[in-house]
Amino acid sequence: MSEFEKSYATGMMNEQQFNQLSQALYNYCKVMSVPKLGAAPVVITVLTGGIITLLLAALGESLLLAVAVGAIVIAVFAFLFWLAYRYRAGASKRLNSFLAEDGGRMMISDFAVAQPFVNDQFRLGRYYLYIRNGAVLKLDSIVDVVRIATRSGVGLNVTVNDTNGSMSFLICRLPMLNSWAAYDEIRNAVMQRR
Repeated sequence: MSEFEKSYATGMMNEQQFNQLSQALYNYCKVMSVPKLGAAPVVITVLTGGIITLLLAALGESLLLAVAVGAIVIAVFAFLFWLAYRYRAGASKRLNSFLAEDGGRMMISDFAVAQPFVNDQFRLGRYYLYIRNGAVLKLDSIVDVVRIATRSGVGLNVTVNDTNGSMSFLICRLPMLNSWAAYDEIRNAVMQRR
């Protein structure tokens, strides 16, 4: 049994261990504060739609068509920015609420013995699931793990329902070949620890 596992089992960590683990957790999950949307996404969205509208008008398309295409581009960009913001805000709220419970001590000691999966795209602890560069999720709030097929590969999404609301998070990407076996292994591992 490692020093961290002994600390976890006894519930006792010295300050140096706590600081090391907390830094490792923060570096792994990256989402520490609720993000602010800011003006940049709005400016980028409007400029992109405006430039496309002007280009189409300059190329001789009707003004109505140019404006319609520009509006569609603006709508798509706005939706993508909103999705990214929602993901970051949801991940941040969850992490911050878990840190507030006991100063993060249980979560950080749980992270010390969490098991890496799929080239360390996420780690599975006894009580929490840690997504690289993303969210921390309580296992007992996980509703399901779903396989999502795209043109570039296969992703696994985990759906949660807790005090911070209901949301779906990408936990990892799998290669197309043999993805079903990996999906079954991951789903079973996550759902059995709930």
